[in-house]
This record gives sequence, structure tokens and C-alpha cells, in this order.
Amino acid sequence: MKSKGFTLYELLITLVIIGITLAIAIPSFNKQLYQSRTEVAALTLLDAIETSRSTAIFKNTRTMLLANDKKWHSGWILFVDSDNDGTYDEDETMIRREGTLTGVSISSAKAPMDSYISFIGTGEGRKPGKANAGAFLAGTIKICPEQYGSGYVLVLSRGGRTRIAKLPPEECTFTR
Repeated sequence: MKSKGFTLYELLITLVIIGITLAIAIPSFNKQLYQSRTEVAALTLLDAIETSRSTAIFKNTRTMLLANDKKWHSGWILFVDSDNDGTYDEDETMIRREGTLTGVSISSAKAPMDSYISFIGTGEGRKPGKANAGAFLAGTIKICPEQYGSGYVLVLSRGGRTRIAKLPPEECTFTR
């Protein structure tokens, strides 16, 4: 009578093949995961900037996108800054709040964009202080994965428009 089943030798060969397949697949899966997190973070921040600008134009008033703890990767709050002081007060209208973004590093080489972005009613980026005035606000924000990989840069123009561009891995060398 012939018994059904696997021999120990067949089982070991199957396990070796599965192990080799996993060793090849897991690093590329992790790379894809980091790239997806970076892209989602870049698009989420871009959406928040564009929403802030659109709200400022629609309501003809100043809006602020303010980074939590002055760090973009810690999240942000988007609100109508009715008193033009650049800080969120309880009586001001909150539009959106974003929580901490994991797996990415976000930074701006130029102040004040390292901690806030503000738009006036015309859609221009302006520093807070006066209702429809203030020094113009322009610059870049880099979004990179915590691990080695390519990232994105958001470029805010003087007129308030924002564009997104890819960054090569060599330009994503900073840490949180």
C-alpha cells in the first residue's frame, strides 16, 4: 500500500523555495511602501495648500496652514485667520486638521514656510500681520521617505500657486 503525503526532502525543498522567494520580494515591497507613504504625504500637503488658497479666495479673507509644533510631519491645522495674527484662536473657523504623517520627513529650507503658509483674499501667499497685505510668501517644501528613496518638492510661487515635482534620492538626505 502506497501512503500519501510529502517526504521530508520534498518539504525541505519547498520551504527553501518559499524562503528565497520571500527574501527577494520583501525588500521591494518595503521600498514600494516607503514610496507610497511619501507620495500620499506630498499629495495630502499639496491638497491642504490648495484648499487653503481656494478658501482664502472664496471667503476673501486670510487663511493659514499652520504646522503642528512647527514641524510639517507632525501634522497641521487649516483655519480662517480672522484677526490676521498667524495663530489659531478658539473663535476662528477651523477648516481641516491633519494628524502626524509617519514614514516621511518634511522640511523647508526657508522660514517661514518651515512652519506655516498663509494666503490673503487675492490668493497670494503673504505673511500675516495685516488684513490683505504683508510680505510675499514663496518657497519650497521637501517631502522625503525616512529610508533612502526619491521624494517630492512642493514649490509655492509668489502668486500663490503650488506645483509638485519629483526629487531624486540624492536630494533626500536629511533626517527628521
